[in-house]
Amino acid sequence: VGAAIANEVNTKNPDLTVVAQTTNGGVENVNLCMSGEMDLGMTNADAAYWSSHGGGSGFYEIYAEPGNVKGVMRLYESQGHMITTANSGIETYEDLRGKTVCLGPPSSTIPAMSIAILEAYGINPDSDIKAVYYSIDEGLEKLTDGVIDATFFVASAPASGLTSASATSDLKFVDAGEEILKQVVEKYPYYTAAATKEGAYPNMNSVNTLKIYTEIIASGDVPEEAVYQFVKGALEGQPDYVDAHVACQEINAETAASAAAKLHPGAARYYRELGLID
Repeated sequence: VGAAIANEVNTKNPDLTVVAQTTNGGVENVNLCMSGEMDLGMTNADAAYWSSHGGGSGFYEIYAEPGNVKGVMRLYESQGHMITTANSGIETYEDLRGKTVCLGPPSSTIPAMSIAILEAYGINPDSDIKAVYYSIDEGLEKLTDGVIDATFFVASAPASGLTSASATSDLKFVDAGEEILKQVVEKYPYYTAAATKEGAYPNMNSVNTLKIYTEIIASGDVPEEAVYQFVKGALEGQPDYVDAHVACQEINAETAASAAAKLHPGAARYYRELGLID
């Protein structure tokens, strides 16, 4: 998605040069934007919100004070996937007690979602399970190899790694109770309770889970005109890259304007022109 947007913006506006670069995840992207080492970055709405507004505690304590981070555009929903093997005997998060569980990739906010669900069940991730942290692909590999009992990640569905793994291994999703998810959403309103995306993984079951938006943030030092032209190119050119990834189908101006972080002046200017914000 990042590469598709970068290519489109470069095509639309020769005065901008946008380079899609791989990092270790949303937390690193926020930190790089806060330090001014990176102009734009993709992260999830939780890190975008806390790093911009401040007031974070617990997992988000690193964002207790507002950082130099601004919202650019909200992109698409990503769903939480807690996956185990079909014969593991694990049906709900309650069954994870005493198990070895990957809570998500390091250097990202993904573990916060799995931990939020576990804590709502009364499960202490430090003592009631053996918590490990791997990348999406490594977590799935260790699950299918029998090294761990379950693995968690957040991604737009279908995620290619899980599509491949579920085609060759008998896997299933772990269900989270509706009342449990209601508690989590009340505490963390940037999450949404939902069912796993229908048809995304034909070989797997459907369960209750959480979703969160992926967003683009910017350093507050990026010039207003640059961000304005970036947003304009990314949104007006969306039909040109809509087939780059299924998640690109969700990108639109109305959703984009609802970014969790305080809007960058350049982004706000564009959304204001469309009448989407005051």
